[in-house]
Amino acid sequence: MQSNLIVLKPVFTEKTLLSQENGKYTFWVKKDATKGQIESSFESVFGLKPLSINTVIVKGKNKTDWKKRLPIKKSDLKKAIITVDKNTKIELLKLNTK
Repeated sequence: MQSNLIVLKPVFTEKTLLSQENGKYTFWVKKDATKGQIESSFESVFGLKPLSINTVIVKGKNKTDWKKRLPIKKSDLKKAIITVDKNTKIELLKLNTK
């Protein structure tokens, strides 16, 4: 498995943007990725050693396609919350609070 394909994309919500001030960055990752693989991928992409990595599996929802009257199962996703030093900043997207 290639290390640069494990971290898929950052999560941009109000909560994740505010937690970036404390050095916590949230990314969508591959569902079968381990914390060690996420750490090595993060180091190769950003050049930083994370202090800790927390992972959460977000369960997919059951939706209904009302035109065809069929249920649709959305897939499960995995989210990684990566903590780095507070003094270190990654320029993903900034929230202007001025």
